[in-house]
Amino acid sequence: MKIALISPDYLPVPPIKYGGIERVVYTLAEELVSRGHDVTLYAPIGSQTSARLIPYLHHGHDMWQIPSFVKLTLPQHIDIIHDHTQLSVVGQKKLAVPTLCTIHNPLHNPVKHAVYLSRRHKDLFGHFPDKYVYNGLNPDEYQFSDQKDDYLLYMGSIIEYKGVHHAIEVANRSNQKLVIAGPIYDYNYFHHQISPLLMVNPNVQYIGEVGGQERQNLLKKARCMLFPTLCEEPFGLVMIEALACGTPVLALSNGSVSEVMSGFPNLICHTVDQMADKAMHEILPSPDELRAYVLNNFTTSIMTDRYLEIYEQVINEEV
Repeated sequence: MKIALISPDYLPVPPIKYGGIERVVYTLAEELVSRGHDVTLYAPIGSQTSARLIPYLHHGHDMWQIPSFVKLTLPQHIDIIHDHTQLSVVGQKKLAVPTLCTIHNPLHNPVKHAVYLSRRHKDLFGHFPDKYVYNGLNPDEYQFSDQKDDYLLYMGSIIEYKGVHHAIEVANRSNQKLVIAGPIYDYNYFHHQISPLLMVNPNVQYIGEVGGQERQNLLKKARCMLFPTLCEEPFGLVMIEALACGTPVLALSNGSVSEVMSGFPNLICHTVDQMADKAMHEILPSPDELRAYVLNNFTTSIMTDRYLEIYEQVINEEV
């Protein structure tokens, strides 16, 4: 099959540090190529891929330049375009090539063929006959450890709807060390709600964005990851990243959490008080159980199988 994958125009593929969409696009491209498909990847300059790379000539936050660029440069005889841009900008332009759009944010894009990231995501923002495909990861890219250090971990963007202040509250109530890693997306929130909390508790440390081995070390050595999302989280890739490293996740029951964490319902929390109590007293699953759960449910291979099925369906509908 000849497939064109369209990544957003802001971060390289794979991302150096933060970047969930780009991480998914990278693993999908690598898996498709390894299975013998002819894959073209549209992504920013500096991206690394086994697919044929067509780099964008512009950079960042002007994604409406993408459709015209794709139309001008698309290789001949492409069977399907798979659009991963936040607003499905290629899908909205209705090019002559069958186009599937994965919706990565909690929103509805007006496109013909949409795929969401969880059942909850689809039920809230999709329509019949839209589908959902869980994100997957390549377990070989995540280091496993059954030896844990004594700290909690928050890893993600620093923005209010991610509930970073609740992660700090859990650390305060449970009297545990907390490491916060991720880019600041809302400086007003950081300076007015997070920074003052950091100043009064030396056990809570913000270390900025991380990548490479530092990111691996944090994921695999944390005693527990906190995922205190306050929004309709479409998926939450960092949850399965932690689980793949053998690290348990305590998550607030919002968005897709009940699906992603369905194998460990005792780790799903309904209040911040409950999360703090579980951080102190919960008997956590073994690292081996956590990794096995990801291997059985959330791998790139499983995700790719599902996408290939949907590619065939979309192509057949468009013939």
